[in-house]
Amino acid sequence: MEDYRYLNPEYKKPGIGKTLVGMLAGMVLALLSPIVMMTEMLSLVPVIMLPSIALVALNRWAGKGPALFSAMLQLMFSARFLGNTFMWMAFFLNLLPVTLLMRHENKPFFTQMKVSIAAFGTGVLLAVAAAYFSFGGNMVERVLLELPKVLRTLPAESVSMAMGSYASIIGKSVNIEDFYHLFDQMINAVIPVYKVNMPGLIFSGALISAVLCVGLNASMRFKQGIAAEGSYVPMREWALPGSTTGGLLMILAASFIMSSLDVPQGDAVFYAVYDIAMAAFCIHALSSMARHLHVYPLKHGLRVGFIAVMAVLCIMGASIYVSIYGIASAVFGSRGMLRERMENKRNNNHSNGNG
Repeated sequence: MEDYRYLNPEYKKPGIGKTLVGMLAGMVLALLSPIVMMTEMLSLVPVIMLPSIALVALNRWAGKGPALFSAMLQLMFSARFLGNTFMWMAFFLNLLPVTLLMRHENKPFFTQMKVSIAAFGTGVLLAVAAAYFSFGGNMVERVLLELPKVLRTLPAESVSMAMGSYASIIGKSVNIEDFYHLFDQMINAVIPVYKVNMPGLIFSGALISAVLCVGLNASMRFKQGIAAEGSYVPMREWALPGSTTGGLLMILAASFIMSSLDVPQGDAVFYAVYDIAMAAFCIHALSSMARHLHVYPLKHGLRVGFIAVMAVLCIMGASIYVSIYGIASAVFGSRGMLRERMENKRNNNHSNGNG
């Protein structure tokens, strides 16, 4: 076990007060997790694993005890209100990837990133397998049809939050029975759309979740003074490797051709690849923006706020515009694919000349 005092002699583990507050926060997180995940799934946005990100923050702020307590409650509440299948899906999607990340948090930063992306991707595949064994074929439709039943088993407090959000959108209040009826209608309306879009929304959300968990955990450890050397890299230093950029563009082109030729499931494959690629290039774009902003004498809070606003805009529908900038930067930028290949070629020529 790492001795934090060696890295930061002034670091103190969370006291009893912070631990108790953390356990209360963990309980609230566990109560809200099911409704948060359902809301994301029905909003046609990338399904970011917000419970995972919250667990990372809770672990760093209040310690392992409250984080473990919250994780156990999430499983208990999922089993109680959603059933065993959804409990296992929650474990694979939210808890397993965070556990694997924590075991590698002292590794070099980009090694952590690879582990986290692989863990969240594997978690999605295992969650899909759990859904398949439980619901069989056509599982997207069958899972969505289960959601109205699930909604009716959730605590009234959780449902009232969703009702409040809906009332603010339509401009009038609704009672709980009307809300259930509207929810049933909405599910039936979105099933055809989700059959095509759900895989992409889940996998792109997993990618975003993996990056956010690593970045948040490493940043908080760095500020606490307990980050091992090389385990934290600020966002302005992030960039897609040239091989990843080229691979994403090639797969995107191939999936587009499949969709255009009406290959069976071609549309679903295209939208899955498209959503993953857009997420990756948006992340690259945000890191490029962070590099440019770092040059200007702006306050740290303003820089962080700008990047946060751009990230929210990406999630809410502006990803195509931000990703265009991201693609241009990933191909032609100072850390782009073409510059990387030129430098590799130059280094190879030097090596051959010296040889």
